[in-house]
Amino acid sequence: MLARTSGRLMGTAARGLLAWCAGRANPSEEAWIEAMCGELEVVDGGIAQLLWALGGLSLLRARRRTLTPTWYSWPALLRSSSFGLVLSAVLVIGIVWSNVIVPSHESDDEYTAWYAAFYLGLLVYFAVAGMVASSGRNRLASSAWTGALTAMLVLVVVTATFIAIDNLFLDVVMQQPDKANGFRDSGLTSQRDYVNRGNLAVFNLLPIFGAFGAAFGALGGLIREQIDRLFSRPALSSGGPT
Repeated sequence: MLARTSGRLMGTAARGLLAWCAGRANPSEEAWIEAMCGELEVVDGGIAQLLWALGGLSLLRARRRTLTPTWYSWPALLRSSSFGLVLSAVLVIGIVWSNVIVPSHESDDEYTAWYAAFYLGLLVYFAVAGMVASSGRNRLASSAWTGALTAMLVLVVVTATFIAIDNLFLDVVMQQPDKANGFRDSGLTSQRDYVNRGNLAVFNLLPIFGAFGAAFGALGGLIREQIDRLFSRPALSSGGPT
């Protein structure tokens, strides 16, 4: 049920994104946006449809050319890490809000669907990062690297944020049912030791998280490559010798 609902929501988002692109396309780009809308109906799966629709953004690259000099004036490492830093900043604000400013006293089990949607959104974000940052000279490698770096940065920054919050506001976070129950069942005598053990254990997931980021970043690069090929066909077909 959850999978079907998520698929329908992502399909709706994909159609909305292509409609947004169509409203901002040049006359020469409109036909390609319409073709992508037609192809969308035969793409199987909500996440695949959303990734396909994200490729429509590359058709608006004429708008983006004014930003290209600024983008490429940044150091390569900063360009690659910018996606992870931006998302991490947003997540840090959300974590502080939900754990300190307006702390929740409900179990995480009540938010299973939201967590599933969140992790699905992360995978889509990794693909978008790979799509945007892909380099024409080594597209697959640059996309995979950006996706992996984005994923690992997010994991490190989010975990560091939880470590800081759990130690600075221990009395507040231990009112959460899951932490309270986990501490009671752990056999430990120190709440601080309990939360720190749990947080530090997250770093063991860093290679796995990086692998997912690399895979979906590479997927974004491949989608970008296919869209760029589609976009360049008219130029190739009309650029013969005169």
